[in-house]
Amino acid sequence: MEPDAAMFVWRASDAVLAALLVLFAYPFAIYPCLIRLLARGRRAPAGEFPEGEWPEAALIICALNEEGVIGEKIENSLALEYPDEKLRVVVVNDGSTDATGEIARRWTPRIELIERERRCGKAANLNRVIPSRTEPVIVLSDANVFYAPDAVRRLVGRLADPEVGCVSGKVALVETVEELKASEKQYYSIEWAMQEAESAFYSMVGADGAMYALKRQLFRPVPDDTIIEDLVIPLQVARQGKRVVFAPDAVGRERGVASLGEEFRRKVRIAAGAAQALVRGNGWPAGAPWRFWFIYVSHKLLRWLAPFTGLAALAWAGWHAGTALSRLTLAGAAALGAAALVRLAAGPRLKALDAPFYFVFGQCAQLAGFLKGLAGRQPVLWSKADR
Repeated sequence: MEPDAAMFVWRASDAVLAALLVLFAYPFAIYPCLIRLLARGRRAPAGEFPEGEWPEAALIICALNEEGVIGEKIENSLALEYPDEKLRVVVVNDGSTDATGEIARRWTPRIELIERERRCGKAANLNRVIPSRTEPVIVLSDANVFYAPDAVRRLVGRLADPEVGCVSGKVALVETVEELKASEKQYYSIEWAMQEAESAFYSMVGADGAMYALKRQLFRPVPDDTIIEDLVIPLQVARQGKRVVFAPDAVGRERGVASLGEEFRRKVRIAAGAAQALVRGNGWPAGAPWRFWFIYVSHKLLRWLAPFTGLAALAWAGWHAGTALSRLTLAGAAALGAAALVRLAAGPRLKALDAPFYFVFGQCAQLAGFLKGLAGRQPVLWSKADR
């Protein structure tokens, strides 16, 4: 090959590799800075209804084998600071095989208890319960999440803005396994900052399934076997031209995972749910404004595809290993993998390697989950952790 032709090939191969590396890094390193820059000078919707005009709301709690926490959750829900007689607590006992239903019945008729003989999953229950409600606002919660007294008021208040259709709260994890505690704290601080910026710029994409509210008329049923309904339901809201915003002052707490294996399975499930939604088409924001598409592609789609982009970059670098950029890419990947393995072996004592470990851990789970979702092998009924 002539020198000029060889130089052109090397330059072209570096250009392809550079593009793959940018695509891989963009959702993690570039977009978080970019969205904060774009949100500068803007304010996310925040407000309240005038006294006497707060809408009626149904707080729907789906519970499966939650005998250890359901009583505390009901007491927590009944103590929420919301206008009297305007908040109805609804507990859906999803075929529990323990004493969940028996314990919940102690609070009737102060709460409404719906009992399922057979377990059918959260999405199926929401499809049956929400359309039958008369309250204009629906608040969705998990049974193991405890709200601050003003949390529901903070959520619902933002729905006073006619542009807002869904509001997500801020759920802090407590008692997380030591191996993940520091990494998880850092991850969520970055994630919450992005959600605030996205809400100011236009809208979030999904919501925290443990704490979010939406206007009932915007709810659209999802397939009963939907894996992550807290992605698909808010997307349906956005597809109707309404915003999904973050309420950082609507605070709750939830017990974190108890093991690395539990966290890996959780991440696999989320990734599988994303793949399922993309394949079915209800994971795309068809009809949403361009600003929502920008956030969706930047924050969600490119993250979901990151393991594949990263593997493509490594394969390309290996194929064109003669260039400096290729050698640097391969060396960087090897160093990142080695750091993650050392941190895995050393445990939480080696805090300096928390970030590379958590990143590689997440990418492995994302890859496994996405492939599982594409193959349709992730069941909607999860294996609940024994706490």
